[in-house]
Amino acid sequence: MGFGSCLEDQQKRFESDCHILKRDIRSGRADGESAKKDALRLVGDAQVYWAKTLKYLDELTLPDLGCRESPQELREQCSELRGVLARTEQESSRVSDLAGLLFLHNQVLRGQLKQERARRRQLERDFEKMGVEDFGRMVEPFLSKGMFERHAKR
Repeated sequence: MGFGSCLEDQQKRFESDCHILKRDIRSGRADGESAKKDALRLVGDAQVYWAKTLKYLDELTLPDLGCRESPQELREQCSELRGVLARTEQESSRVSDLAGLLFLHNQVLRGQLKQERARRRQLERDFEKMGVEDFGRMVEPFLSKGMFERHAKR
């Protein structure tokens, strides 16, 4: 229900109530107390409707409301925004697919890292075992003249 039809309904109901109250007062069918109650109710309704009307009027006349565009301009903007939305959804899908691939690649790399760490621990154990058994044989290649000079230059 739009603003206009809401106000029209309220106006018709108010006018009908006013007409009934006036008719009853003129014909003498309404006693003083019931007419007074009806009149007070109508005045209260009128105040409520007037406050709503002022509120709606303020909203409609706000300078930053942005209703200066024609319906055609609004349709064009809507069409452009639909295009932006479609492109954004495609990009989002592409990024989601890429994230899935990166996750899988990360899992593979984690597996490789785990294997390399296990291999390194095994090599360290083997090296320590060799050092305990025959330390001289282990360092002998590093003590040769050419090897020592090459490492000393660094």
